[in-house]
Amino acid sequence: MKKFAEFYKCALQVNPYSYVAYRGGEHAISEDEYNSLILTNCLSEEIKVVGLADHGNIDTSEKLRNLLRQNDIIVFPGFEIATAEKIHIVCLFSEETTPEQLNRYLGRLGLTDVKNGVMPSHISCLEITKIVEEELNGFWYAAHITSDNGIIKMGQMNHIWTDARLKVAQIPYGLEDIDPKYINIIKNKEPMYKKTTPFAFINAKDICKPEDLKEKNAYCLVKMSDLNFSCFKEAFQDPSARVKLSFEQNERFHSSIDKLEVFGGYLDGLSIDFSRNLNTTIGGRGTGKSTLLELIRYALDCEPKSQESKKYFRELIKANLGLDSGRVELHITSNQRYGQKYKIIKRYEDPIVIENSDGTVSNLNVIDILPHVEIFGQNEIIELVSNEEAKLNILSRFLPNQADKISEREAIIKDLKQNAVILIDRIQKRDEISDKVSILPKLEEKVNFFKENGIAEKLSTIEHLSTEEEYIKKSLEVITKHSIHFLEVDTPFTKEFIEKTPNACKFNKITDIIRDFNLELIKLKDEYERLVKDTARKVEEIDGEWKEIKRESEGEIKESIKSLDGLNGKTGPEIALEYRETVSEIARINPSKNESIRIREELKGVIQERRTLLEKLNKNRDESYDSLRKAVKRINKGKLKGKVQVEVYAGKNREELIEYLSEVDGLGPKSLSWIREKDEFSLASFIQHINEGSTKLMEEYDLTKAKADILAQLPLEDRLELELIPLLDMIDVKLNTAGEGDEGENFKSLNKLSKGQQCTAILNILMLDNNDPLIIDQPEDNLDNSYIANNFVDGLRDYKLNRQFIFATHNANIPVFGDSELIVVMQEIDGQGSIAENCIGSVDNPNVKTAVVNTLEGGNIAFQMRRAKYNL
Repeated sequence: MKKFAEFYKCALQVNPYSYVAYRGGEHAISEDEYNSLILTNCLSEEIKVVGLADHGNIDTSEKLRNLLRQNDIIVFPGFEIATAEKIHIVCLFSEETTPEQLNRYLGRLGLTDVKNGVMPSHISCLEITKIVEEELNGFWYAAHITSDNGIIKMGQMNHIWTDARLKVAQIPYGLEDIDPKYINIIKNKEPMYKKTTPFAFINAKDICKPEDLKEKNAYCLVKMSDLNFSCFKEAFQDPSARVKLSFEQNERFHSSIDKLEVFGGYLDGLSIDFSRNLNTTIGGRGTGKSTLLELIRYALDCEPKSQESKKYFRELIKANLGLDSGRVELHITSNQRYGQKYKIIKRYEDPIVIENSDGTVSNLNVIDILPHVEIFGQNEIIELVSNEEAKLNILSRFLPNQADKISEREAIIKDLKQNAVILIDRIQKRDEISDKVSILPKLEEKVNFFKENGIAEKLSTIEHLSTEEEYIKKSLEVITKHSIHFLEVDTPFTKEFIEKTPNACKFNKITDIIRDFNLELIKLKDEYERLVKDTARKVEEIDGEWKEIKRESEGEIKESIKSLDGLNGKTGPEIALEYRETVSEIARINPSKNESIRIREELKGVIQERRTLLEKLNKNRDESYDSLRKAVKRINKGKLKGKVQVEVYAGKNREELIEYLSEVDGLGPKSLSWIREKDEFSLASFIQHINEGSTKLMEEYDLTKAKADILAQLPLEDRLELELIPLLDMIDVKLNTAGEGDEGENFKSLNKLSKGQQCTAILNILMLDNNDPLIIDQPEDNLDNSYIANNFVDGLRDYKLNRQFIFATHNANIPVFGDSELIVVMQEIDGQGSIAENCIGSVDNPNVKTAVVNTLEGGNIAFQMRRAKYNL
């Protein structure tokens, strides 16, 4: 059941059927029809609260009041009256107020002639307001202030306007539409009309026809946790947070955790409906505030970053859910998925299950529905200070098309990795062929020796036959090893699709075309296989014919061998055998010369492709950095409002490169620290210097010969991998430490700030643009109390309109001055954490308010003592 405060539409000047007579008109419909249409329009416009305010009369309102109440619309009865100064004001009272009481109220205010509803009272405005508020426990506002009988238009009423009792005034439209004559008063810039107390403008059109309720200025927005007069009046104690014109409706959408349910463990049975805005959990130590947030983290699969935090987190989850085989269920509204609703079920040690709104299991992951949710346990914000990548990720929310850029980068890196495989393969083949071809000069020198000694001439037949035999073998080999893949095609759609689609005939034709294509493909495959076999057979036939020629030449060869004289201890047959082997080897190697040329050309293409891909990767990174730089400039000038300044340094984070090289034998983190410390460093130049050798490395980076040699001897695979290592950008978050009254600004870097100042700087950025929830356990940790009161809660009041926050806190400023829509007061009973009875809601709930004072302020006595001490 919802307990949190939210904005409700309140039409605070709805008139009964008889009101039209005061304007000299009459209705064309009956009173019952009028009342029915008022109800219909209230329901269609989702108006939840109605203020009934006839002129000096209440007797004609009861029929309409009863009809509205019977349909769950809250009615605050009242009246519009004129004061002694003839200022028109509207007075409203509790929904329990009877007609008899209202009549007595009119008499008390000096209005006894019910037939003359426009007659002014003899009592002054400030006296009337004092009676309404203090005696009658009512609520009042200055009606139509810029129109006739309005306090501003009448003039010379600044003493009333500036009085603290005047808290609410009705204007006709939005603030930007105010008559220029009154704009400075409205904006509180007119010295004579300067107000120093909380103040609200409302829209409350004087409803005399049912269709008036459809106009935007018919209602205002009032934030309440319960629809009653007490919560309504309480809202105007904090009008900047709880009262809005109808024209100020928030049209932005954001994700939210709508509900948490816990089954098993310390918080077994806990069920909370969260507000889409600010939620705070309070309570004594050990009541389960932190556990509640960590269970949300567990359900969202967002483990802490540091090892120490991970250990604490896993032990807490095991203690809470492990023993009971428990589970956590979250109901989510996803901005990323266009406002779709999901249910996340996380059972202990089981994978997460995500259900769609219809109960079917979704294929989505948490990152698909809440891609930018942020969760920080105690002291985890301070850990961000030393985590460069995490700090950089905070800024990703300000970057347009970030997901597209990352996707594009991943595709390029994938192509580069495939390119590296091909590149290494081609280099290996080139080297293998080069080794073969490198033997040729020696073999050819041997042949020349045989020629010079007349041996080649006598054995010319052997030379021809050996060469021919190798070429025939090679020809048969290239034919038999040739292959083409004939892959059949499937239709990209199913029969079920064809049955459902309105243009089925077209897709049936496509099916026939693809079927015919596959049949023709099978024919081509059969024809190709026949072609290979026939071609091989023809070569084999020629090989047979050639072998016949070879047999016929054997006699001539034998005679040639016999004619050979021995040479240097070798017989003629031995010389002939060596000659035959030499010319055969030359014949086998010669085709590789052509293959070497082809491989080298392929290698050039692969290298060129790699250069192109690397440049695409560089451009992608350039564009990401350009976007980051522009985003930083934009938030420095705007959103950070001079409190914090962000500076960005391109490619300054070299930790991944150091980590990669540390795995190389002979290198280690210490010996590579120069990479981190070097002011100017280019990865591309570094790789080029590695390729140029150890001498160049020693010159450029002042390395020892031993370290330079290790880098210069890196395998090709490692050097290609180096090209893909990202040098991430680094950011420096600077806090303006200038105090009030100081001239100018004084920005200091994170490493020169105290812990509290560091958290302040990081929180200022964390609070900015993000459509997904921010969950923090004790955001006040390490923060200065004055910062919480003067800066943090101010930011919360603005940002929570467009983002959900869920905090566990011990600081009263956050739920109270942050105007938390939901405050959950935790307690421990019999070793079990739970919500204290009737202690869930907003500060307009009396039980919650008491719990806040007792829990966060040390009790009412301590609170009153502090108020007296500081003269509050």
